[in-house]
Amino acid sequence: MFQLLDVTDPKSAPRALNFPYHYSPHPWVLLAAKHVRAHLERTAVGQAGRMVAILVVKNEKGQIGFLTGCDQFDTDDRYFEPNFWQQLPTSEMAPIATDYLDRAEKLKQIAEQNYLNFRESATERRVQRRQERQVLGGASYERLARASQRDSGELERLKRRYHEALDEVERAHGRFQHEAAQVVANDWKKRLGSIDLRNAWGKQINLFDLLFERYGHNEELLKAILRTSLPALIKRAFDEHMRPLTTGTFWWGPVAANDARVPNAFYAFPKERHEALLGFLLDGVPFEPNTLALDAFKDWQPDILYEDDHLVAVNKPAGMLSVPGKHPIANVYEKMLARYPQADGPMLLHRLDMATSGVLLFAKTKLAHMVLQEDFARGRIKKCYIALLEKPLAGVSGEVELPLCLNPYERPRQMVDFTYGRYALTRFEVLGQTNGKTRVAFYPVTGRTHQLRLHAAHALGLNSPIVGDDLYGEPSDRLYLHAQSIAFTHPVTHEAVTVEAPCPF
Repeated sequence: MFQLLDVTDPKSAPRALNFPYHYSPHPWVLLAAKHVRAHLERTAVGQAGRMVAILVVKNEKGQIGFLTGCDQFDTDDRYFEPNFWQQLPTSEMAPIATDYLDRAEKLKQIAEQNYLNFRESATERRVQRRQERQVLGGASYERLARASQRDSGELERLKRRYHEALDEVERAHGRFQHEAAQVVANDWKKRLGSIDLRNAWGKQINLFDLLFERYGHNEELLKAILRTSLPALIKRAFDEHMRPLTTGTFWWGPVAANDARVPNAFYAFPKERHEALLGFLLDGVPFEPNTLALDAFKDWQPDILYEDDHLVAVNKPAGMLSVPGKHPIANVYEKMLARYPQADGPMLLHRLDMATSGVLLFAKTKLAHMVLQEDFARGRIKKCYIALLEKPLAGVSGEVELPLCLNPYERPRQMVDFTYGRYALTRFEVLGQTNGKTRVAFYPVTGRTHQLRLHAAHALGLNSPIVGDDLYGEPSDRLYLHAQSIAFTHPVTHEAVTVEAPCPF
């Protein structure tokens, strides 16, 4: 449903559509979100939490307004645009005949029983022949040998028949799987084929042709893609000749037990679930620059914290990649390879998140790399991080033990999962509190992806996101997480070494 937006300054209109996978919400999106939250507070109190997508548009009359929808949440509230999953016709898969499966299974059982029965009786006859030979002597050998050969031949024939029956069962199951896959594919084709998309250039394609070949093997992911809201909003806009101006998505309501979100905070649209649909719908639409693809560190020179013939440690700035990523921009690893062309090892020992600053250690030799890699794997290397948290903490020290794993449909976000998550342990110490924020030292015992960020933000952890965490908290000028020190035994001299990088906040 198109909702008018009272825009006081039309001249502040966005110049281009924001990059959906990394953005700051435009003031018009914030204004629209205020209206959406007011509606939800009137109509959805007590319901489950959800991501809410907003698309600010200009209609044919020149009016500014917005469309909104719930992401991964099906609602019959007409205030929200239905996602593609809700728009699909009902599944109508005809039952598959399975009589050939039953016949194959029955023949297998008969063949198996015939084989087992004959083997049992043949074993009894073999015992009788052995006793008869002992009594009658050599005169009976030829007759008994022929009897033995007959039993062996028949046993082999029945065994072969049993294996043939097993093969037939396997072929029947293969046929069933093929027919079932075909029925499912035809059902998807009928349902997905009922929805046509038209992009900004007027090019058309249906959902089946766009999605099924790429995602049909993974129905759970396909369903998650169809339940994303923004593509449905863009389709509605194009169908009604509205021009998309800017977009955003925020969290409303209670947070799921395995997740960490801040109510009303805006987040990036998950690329895993959006790229195929948005790639088609927004083909040719101008975007604001993706700040993550800007090469801000092309002229960066390493700030050396420690160096000898075997090792070198640098102070990585916040916002710089540790290793090469999706975009051809500067990263610490390639800078170090260029600086030390004589290094005979792979150099890389560990990494820091792009948003994290602090100590990054490299090996110059194969020996140093081998030894320190083993030390990292066995937890012998001790690291200390400094972080600023959004809320006060009650205690002065403690530990967080929450198992973590990848959220498969929201990469790179991780989640808490007590079934499939990997063991993760973080020790912490409160260093001080000012202006409602808490300064802590983190001592990670394990090294899982986003471990400190999720252990800080999750309700079962510290329940206090790191300031500037755009994945689990709210964005700021930077992520206030710094790798302050790393302590290890030197791989050659065997001396204790501690490398420190002063905390910049």
